Amino acid sequence: MKYIIFLRAINVGGNRKIKMVDLKEAFQSEGYQNITTYIQSGNVIAEREETDHETIQSEVEALIKKHFGFDVPAVAFNVPEYEEVLKRNHFNTEKLMVHFLDRTPEPARIQELEQLSQANQDKSLLVGRFLYISLTAGVSDSVYSNKLVEKVLQVKATARNWNTVLKMAEKVNKN
Repeated sequence: MKYIIFLRAINVGGNRKIKMVDLKEAFQSEGYQNITTYIQSGNVIAEREETDHETIQSEVEALIKKHFGFDVPAVAFNVPEYEEVLKRNHFNTEKLMVHFLDRTPEPARIQELEQLSQANQDKSLLVGRFLYISLTAGVSDSVYSNKLVEKVLQVKATARNWNTVLKMAEKVNKN
């Protein structure tokens, strides 16, 4: 099965540096196949017989720890689930960010996030494991930091801008 895997906060500000060629080699050594990376921020497409995204996430986190010596959260989607991210976007804006979640949050947590959305200029929409954020300004001005999203929803998350979301869909369909 083909997966799109996002790693959180690698190669940011000189911390947790991983060269993509080294990342690809680490994936290969652990039995992943047909590995493609996109830019330096931890966007990976890889194949594995495993059919459970939670298992893939745990394996990738262990792989990073084993090969690079630090903890990096990973969020994985099989291709059909990822393609839903394109279909479920209800915002018609150029400034869009998507937080990818490791699991679906509990209903009480979702309500807390919805209340936060009503109180801010940026708007959020949670669909499954995708949290869409329509930005009024830029990412750095948004209240929806990854830290806040993880705290409110009690999940692991990593965010990408809409251009990266589209590019990953394009790359996965080329392979």
